[in-house]
Order: sequence, then structure tokens, then C-alpha cells
Amino acid sequence: MTKKIEEFIKTATKEQKDVLFKIHELGDQEQKLVETYNKKIESYQEIARDANELKDGQYAKIIREDAHDSTLIKTVDEREKLQNVRNEIKDYVIKAVKLGMADVGFIERNYEHYVGEPIPKE
Repeated sequence: MTKKIEEFIKTATKEQKDVLFKIHELGDQEQKLVETYNKKIESYQEIARDANELKDGQYAKIIREDAHDSTLIKTVDEREKLQNVRNEIKDYVIKAVKLGMADVGFIERNYEHYVGEPIPKE
């Protein structure tokens, strides 16, 4: 049976609460990094679209591919920060399950997203 956060907090240990709060904090960081990354990507994609409109055929394809490669290079730092935060969330979600929090709705819904596999059966 899935527990809502409000229900869980009433009986949670300090360690469980700390893990839950840390996951929430990291989730906020993740959201801000995604927003920053998306804004940067949009500006680079706009440049690529503008270049595409100016050229036809094969040259346009080259410009588009170069713009894509350039975007990947220019966003390495943002993608690395985002991946680091996601790895931290993964570690805390795994820890949450080990602390008996697998039935908490947030953990249940997000475990597979961050860990890449279903919650292990006890």
C-alpha cells in the first residue's frame, strides 16, 4: 500500500526524514539545472534554424550538424552538473528503499526513473 508523504512523516525516523528532505532539495536543484539547460539549448537551436533558413540542400545539413555538435560542446558543463545531481538523487533513492521507504509514493514513482530498474522485491 502506497503511503502519502504526510502519512509517512508522522512515523518516519530522523534518518528517513533527512533522506526525504535531501531528495527534495536535490530535486529542486535538478529542476533549476534543467531550466537553465533548456534555455541554453533553445538559443542554440534558434541559431541553427536561422542558419538553415539561409542555406539549401547539403550545406544546410552540414550547418545543422555543426550547430548540433556545437550545442553539445557548449552545454557540457550544464549536462555534467545535471548528471551529478541525478546521480546524487539516485543514491538517496536507493538509500530510501534500504531504509524501508519503498512504499512511500514519491519513492515508488521515481525509483525506476533514477535507478533504471524496478524497486527490488524484499
